[in-house]
Amino acid sequence: MKVTAFVDVLSHWCLAAQPALDALRASLADDASVEVVHAPLGVTGFSSAQEAWFYRRGTLAYGAALRPAWCENTETTTWHANAAVAAAIALGADPVVVGGRVSRAAMVDGALLGREDEAVRCVQAITGFDEGALRAAMRSEAVVAALKDGNARLAAIGCAERPSWEILNDNGDRAVLQGVWQAEAILPLARALLGDERAYRRAGASPFA
Repeated sequence: MKVTAFVDVLSHWCLAAQPALDALRASLADDASVEVVHAPLGVTGFSSAQEAWFYRRGTLAYGAALRPAWCENTETTTWHANAAVAAAIALGADPVVVGGRVSRAAMVDGALLGREDEAVRCVQAITGFDEGALRAAMRSEAVVAALKDGNARLAAIGCAERPSWEILNDNGDRAVLQGVWQAEAILPLARALLGDERAYRRAGASPFA
C-alpha cells in the first residue's frame, strides 16, 4: 500500500498534520510506503493580518497558538521554503523530519522563511548541508520540476488544499482526502485499506483466473 501526503511546509494545516504523518510512517512502515510530495502554494496573496486571523481560526481546531510572522505581506511566497526542503531531500535528508522541523521553525519559532536566504540558513542549520549545495539544488531543474510536478499531481487527484492525501492499496482500493489533518481520521482509513490488502494477500491468487 502507498500513502501519498501532499504538503506545503509553510501551511499551518500541514504542521497540524505532522503527527498524522509521523504516526502513519511509524505504524505502517512494514507494510506501506509513505511519500511526501511538496506542492507549494507559491505567493500567498495574503496580508500579515489575514494570515494572523487564519492562524487564530486554526487554533480553535488544532489547539496550538502558532506564529504567522513568516507571511510578511501579500507578495510572500512559500516557494523558497519548499524548495530548500526539496533540495535537502535531494541531498539525502529525511523528508518527514526536515519538513516538520522547517514548519516548526517558521510557525513555532517565528523564522521568516518566506525569504530565500532565511530558508536556506534554516535548512542548513537543520541538516548540516553546505549552503552553496542547497542553493544549487534549490535552483536545479530537478527540484524545480519536482515542485511543479507536486502541484500537478495534487490537481490530478482533484484536490487544491494542503494537506491532501491519496491512499492506494494493492487491491486497487483508493481513498482521497482533501484538507484533512487529524490522525484520528487518516489512520483508521489507512489501516482499513491495509487490512483488505492483507486479506487478499492471504487468500492468494484466484483459482478461476
